[in-house]
Amino acid sequence: MIAVCIATYNHESFIAQAIESVLAQVCDEPVRIYIGDDASTDNTAAVCEHYAAKDSRIVYVRRAKNMGLTDNTIDLYRRIMADGCDYIAMLDGDDFWCNEAKLQMQVDYLRAHPETGFVHTNGRTLSGSGKWTFGQREGVYGIDSPGFANCTVLFRTSLLSEQLLSTVEAQHFMWLDYPLYGVFYQHTRWAYLPEQTAVWRDHTSVSQPTEAQAVLRLSEERCRMWRWLDDLFPGKVGYDEKQAREYLYARRLNLIYQFNDRSLITPDLMTDYHPRSWKQRWKKKGLQNIVFYTILRKFS
Repeated sequence: MIAVCIATYNHESFIAQAIESVLAQVCDEPVRIYIGDDASTDNTAAVCEHYAAKDSRIVYVRRAKNMGLTDNTIDLYRRIMADGCDYIAMLDGDDFWCNEAKLQMQVDYLRAHPETGFVHTNGRTLSGSGKWTFGQREGVYGIDSPGFANCTVLFRTSLLSEQLLSTVEAQHFMWLDYPLYGVFYQHTRWAYLPEQTAVWRDHTSVSQPTEAQAVLRLSEERCRMWRWLDDLFPGKVGYDEKQAREYLYARRLNLIYQFNDRSLITPDLMTDYHPRSWKQRWKKKGLQNIVFYTILRKFS
């Protein structure tokens, strides 16, 4: 059975499309939809309850209080593991799938490649204004890219364990996919399919804040995840403390300029930042993506 894991919070304008895109899937493997509503304050609950009442394949969990994205998702993982599902497909409540064969393609690949535990695909990005920021591009989330969309991912449930979930849970990360998948990469082969299967909405969210301080915290969190993975797998994720510092210094300067927020100017920024050295590194490696460039390379 495939478990579709949907974490949602205040997605009243999007959640119906997300659910409908799952129900439209044509797949020979049974599908069950797990929705974790993180105490939404809008009409998300009513939409989810409507679908859950119509379809017994939908498991709707309404949180009594806000847990945060990571804890909300981890609880869904535990329910999925307890129910014995074989695969987990990820879909946030504000994203949707655009290919009815998505699950079938990914499950077929894993069936044919038992050594592989994780498969993701191509996708599209939809801006908050409703404009497509790019069309189909082969490899946009591929092995040479620093990122991919979580809504394209499907993996074997056997990659999860209570020990792993408890370890990640104790870190209180802002989001779950990057650190968890960083662990997966050390234990299984992974694959990329060029078919376009999902749409990721690029708008204000936990992973896409719009205030300078929030954006900086996001960048600091990325470095913390990178450092944590290096502690777990020394020498295997390419962590470099100096590069992490330079990444954060450059990010801070960019935000000061972008938001005209002088509160981000700190003494360490003025004393430790070396413009000439940074400019050379920027041209050579494109360090705006250095944090996850190495993590998301193929380790198999």
